Amino acid sequence: MALIDNKMRDFFVHPTNKQSHLFARRIIFGLAFFVLTMIALSADFISDKVSLQAGQVSDRDVIASRSVSYIDADKTKKLEAEVLSSVATVYDLDVAVSAKSDEMVTVIFRSAQKVVSDAALSTPEQKMNSLQSVLPIPLSTSTLSGLVNLDSAGLHKSNEYTVQLLHKYFQRGIRDDDLDTLRKKIVIDVEEMGLGRHGEAVVAGIAQAMLQPNFILNVRETDKRKQIALASVEPVRETVKKGQVLVLRGDIVTDEQIQVMEELGLHKGSINSLRIFGLSIFIVLVMVMLLGYLYKFYRWLLDDEKQIVLLGLIILVSLFLGKLAHSYSDFAAPMAVGALLTAILIDKRIGIGVGITLTLFFAVMIENGLRPVIVLLAGSVFGVFSVSKMTHGYSLTKTGVWISVVNFITIVATGLIEQGNITQVLTDGVIGALNGIAVAVLTIGMLPYLENTFNITTSIKLLELTKPNHPLLQRLLLDAPGTYHHSVFVGNLAETAADYVGANPIVVRVGAFYHDIGKIKRPYFFIENQVDAENPHDKISPSLSTLIVTSHLKDGVDLCRDYKLPQVILDVVQQHHGTTLVSYFYKRATENEHGECVIEADFRYEGPRPQSKEAALVMLADSCEAAVRSISRPNANRIEATVRKIIRERLHDGQLDECDLTLRDLTVIGDVFIRILSGMFHPRIEYPEAIKELERRKAKNGNSNKQCPGKDDSNAGNGKDVACSVK
Repeated sequence: MALIDNKMRDFFVHPTNKQSHLFARRIIFGLAFFVLTMIALSADFISDKVSLQAGQVSDRDVIASRSVSYIDADKTKKLEAEVLSSVATVYDLDVAVSAKSDEMVTVIFRSAQKVVSDAALSTPEQKMNSLQSVLPIPLSTSTLSGLVNLDSAGLHKSNEYTVQLLHKYFQRGIRDDDLDTLRKKIVIDVEEMGLGRHGEAVVAGIAQAMLQPNFILNVRETDKRKQIALASVEPVRETVKKGQVLVLRGDIVTDEQIQVMEELGLHKGSINSLRIFGLSIFIVLVMVMLLGYLYKFYRWLLDDEKQIVLLGLIILVSLFLGKLAHSYSDFAAPMAVGALLTAILIDKRIGIGVGITLTLFFAVMIENGLRPVIVLLAGSVFGVFSVSKMTHGYSLTKTGVWISVVNFITIVATGLIEQGNITQVLTDGVIGALNGIAVAVLTIGMLPYLENTFNITTSIKLLELTKPNHPLLQRLLLDAPGTYHHSVFVGNLAETAADYVGANPIVVRVGAFYHDIGKIKRPYFFIENQVDAENPHDKISPSLSTLIVTSHLKDGVDLCRDYKLPQVILDVVQQHHGTTLVSYFYKRATENEHGECVIEADFRYEGPRPQSKEAALVMLADSCEAAVRSISRPNANRIEATVRKIIRERLHDGQLDECDLTLRDLTVIGDVFIRILSGMFHPRIEYPEAIKELERRKAKNGNSNKQCPGKDDSNAGNGKDVACSVK
């Protein structure tokens, strides 16, 4: 078991063991993020089990957990049936039916004329039998009797009336379902003609026999019209609002209520698998979008597993916070926390991307349109903007106020656009304003834990290091006061220049405060801490002096580690001299009798050279301040010449090869240094008493330039640590 634990610990703790382990960890992190995001977003999709049946008395109140709009299938079918019933059936008129009936009527009356005029047929029965045998259609007995009992004039008149009557009905159109009704109506119409008993029997009988449909059903056209009618029918959509009571306790459950619960996924704990599938696709899509953005513009972050875990943790924590607040109000969700934490702990531009990502995820939770999405996105973006503008540190309290103002304005503006209730709009605006304050409080509360857990240095942490009551600065002030004041001035000098060249001014300032912290181990070996004391370097060899001078870097790094200062400050402490030459002691060594054996590399700092703009700025500010301070009679021209010389020598010596300062940046840095140093070391009036005291001290101690060669103009270009006193 212990072996398994060790392997698991090695798998996650040592990210560079094997490439396969690295890839496997990335997959595990991605799956964990996907699963946790699914849990956060799909909570509304998986509801409590409600086992109710139609006709059953409900034992509980059933409340909609979310808003949903669904199609009512039963009502839609009823509506479709009503529409179909209103669609008229299409019939085609068959003119051949009328023509054929005319021919048949003519044949019937001609045959009757012949039978009536046949002298061989003496009795009516014989005539009826003979007539029936020659007719093309069978006729009733009453009709046959009427035909044989009419004379020629009666037959002719009956023929005309029969044709007129049939034309009347055929012109109106006859359908199959109209036949019975029309045959009954023929009898009534014939009775009104006044043809007599035999004439009425003939006309009614023949007309009824010849009546047939002349409207033929057009199935194709009818179906086409029905399809068009159905296509125009909008499905009946029902809407249920979140919090709406679906079933009251004690009510009899109806089929319609069961359908609503099924649509909400409440009935029998049902899960809408299609919604879950769609949500999973959406989450993967957003993840791919975020990873693609990072891969395209911030690939360094994808190579740092600690940063990846931090980013995922920020997003997940923000999602769960938004989920909790969402149950109260959509405008109360503090989603901007994720954007602010990312902007502070990782990168401001990535903070914007995280804000957009969280807004997309939150859009799945809400059911009330785009207003909350717009509000949360605006708050996140403006929050990141307010943090990024505070280059000399930031106040999250002010950021919270900015977010509150933006939230309130956005809520009111969108509410007026939608013409919502003014009271409700203002209420939502107040909730949005409180949301901004909550964002600031949550960010302030979580920031220290994330900083310490992931060992991240933020501007807030750095600014705490600049407070005079910091223990290490207190030691510097008490043990090496000259170095302390020198460091403060170098910090102001470098910080001002940082604003112009795109460096982090806070890192520059803090780095400058601690860059010479190692001098508290041996403060009196450096001139700024020597007060009316002999120079100890006069009694030791140049090589030993060089070793003591250069050791303040290692001592400073050790002190910074003891006091748990961030790595970025350790880098400035270690790199601010690069591999420069301690020229004064090197010159002294070469002037000895064995000077030809002196190796220059032994009189250089170990380095490394500055790797960042911040370390390079501290190097240049440190050297320029010391060189200008060593000028005996400073004026604008001398200061400018000295500063330009220092920068040029550092450039030609290769000390700036590994940082990303450009030649234009160096020119700007020089301009800033010259302006500040000229204001600091301007010529002053020499008061008589001061002059007498100075001459007295010179007479007592001898030549001051001999005591401190570092103050001689010829050595000014070698930087502050080239002097025998090594300031």
